[in-house]
Amino acid sequence: MLCHALLIAPALARADEGGDVAQKLTKLYNDTRQDCGGPSKPAFLCSGVLFRATWPSTDYMFYSVSPKSQKSGGISVSYLRKDAKFRRLAYGLKSGFILNPIFGNPKENKDYDVLCSFPIDAATDARAQAGCTDSSFTPNYVEKSCQDLGITTADQWYADYRKHNGDHSMQCSFDVRDDRNKDAAPAFYQSILSMQKMGEESMQTQDELRIAKWEEDPPRSPSVMALFYADDSGVEGARLNQIQWYESTQQYLPIINLQLPQTRQDDAKFVYNECKQAIWPVTAKNSCDRYVQSAAWIWRDDPGFKKKIASLQVVPTDCGRAVKDEQTNNFFNELVVQHYLDAPWKENEDNRDSNLASMRRQLVCHFQIARNKAEWNLEPSRPYTSQQESVAKGCNNL
Repeated sequence: MLCHALLIAPALARADEGGDVAQKLTKLYNDTRQDCGGPSKPAFLCSGVLFRATWPSTDYMFYSVSPKSQKSGGISVSYLRKDAKFRRLAYGLKSGFILNPIFGNPKENKDYDVLCSFPIDAATDARAQAGCTDSSFTPNYVEKSCQDLGITTADQWYADYRKHNGDHSMQCSFDVRDDRNKDAAPAFYQSILSMQKMGEESMQTQDELRIAKWEEDPPRSPSVMALFYADDSGVEGARLNQIQWYESTQQYLPIINLQLPQTRQDDAKFVYNECKQAIWPVTAKNSCDRYVQSAAWIWRDDPGFKKKIASLQVVPTDCGRAVKDEQTNNFFNELVVQHYLDAPWKENEDNRDSNLASMRRQLVCHFQIARNKAEWNLEPSRPYTSQQESVAKGCNNL
């Protein structure tokens, strides 16, 4: 059984959080309204997809405010919508995270402040006022907000952009801060229209919005809806981010495949695949302080593989050994946080596509037929199978 069969298995017919998020993102992407209920309510409050592409790293959390952003007071994000398209992420990155729209922000989370919008990447790390105005790359010219230059329409913005030979550092930004009041929503919509004026050039390079730096207090701030990867080379980065979030919050964030449009006729797609997740959804808080007493990698001869394979030798705590079905994912997530990034699991050559699903299946099998065994051996080399087949094989899937 292939890993993607998880997506359609009858046991998983319940409405899943990841699938719901993918549908919500598709709806936000297709919503091309000009404002969210008036000229003081810009469209980004309730439509489109605001996201930040990131460099995956174990040296910091994906939501951390970078030293440059700490200094400038602003953070760069991209805005994607049916009428605001581009085909690649900033710096060619492959993964990152998606923010909740402000008008859809859970009440316990903190809102973020969008400051300005550039129709195309603007090298904002070199700009003043949180990245919204003057660029240090242009010592003989002072960049201002578009409104301060008398630029209020896409036609005017594009004419100014061409006057400066399409120099990204010399473009003006549309000021969309709250204190612009009734001018904020029209300004943001003109930023979207300016992208369309550039045609193919806009498809080649993403737009850039600046938001005020957030307080690092997950899950309250930043308010993250989902993680994403652009193609398979970004999956491991997204998994690392998912593990970091769970480790910080004990909450599940779905990983979504964000497929960017490659032509102006294409549309972005948002796809949830259960097999790409490292962390699994939980339905209840942890019932154990710890589920795992100890876990260590050993190598042992396996007659089915006819070679040595890596085995994670797990000793559950008494509480972990006794958990019921609704705590299975909590137990498994603890193992993932502690050991998925280990080479025998993450880089397993025998089973690259489904080793996470397989390891969970083996865990569930041990709960069913080997709960009282002193040590549980879980092997990422084993293929994913049905529960019935796993039990028939004594949890040693082949």
